[in-house]
Amino acid sequence: MSAVTAGTRWFSTTSSVEIIVVTGADVTLACGGEPLVDARPAETGTSATGDDLAVGKRYEDPESDLVVMVTRAGAGPLTADGRELARREAAPLPSSD
Repeated sequence: MSAVTAGTRWFSTTSSVEIIVVTGADVTLACGGEPLVDARPAETGTSATGDDLAVGKRYEDPESDLVVMVTRAGAGPLTADGRELARREAAPLPSSD
């Protein structure tokens, strides 16, 4: 897999994780060590043993500028070209004073 484009949906074969790409990049996405697929698998495995990925949270790879959003929770980790994606922190709101 390469040239992951914004708006595409990806599914894990090692856990119940599903993601949508917010900002694309030319990377290989994986979860639990196995590449993500572009069609929902009939059965999902349970071999991913990382921390749970939260629904609605964004994860990013600063090196490639890839940003994804989790649409279905499950065990991780998510990786891009072998680098673990970091959870993106929310930007602070401006003061209303």
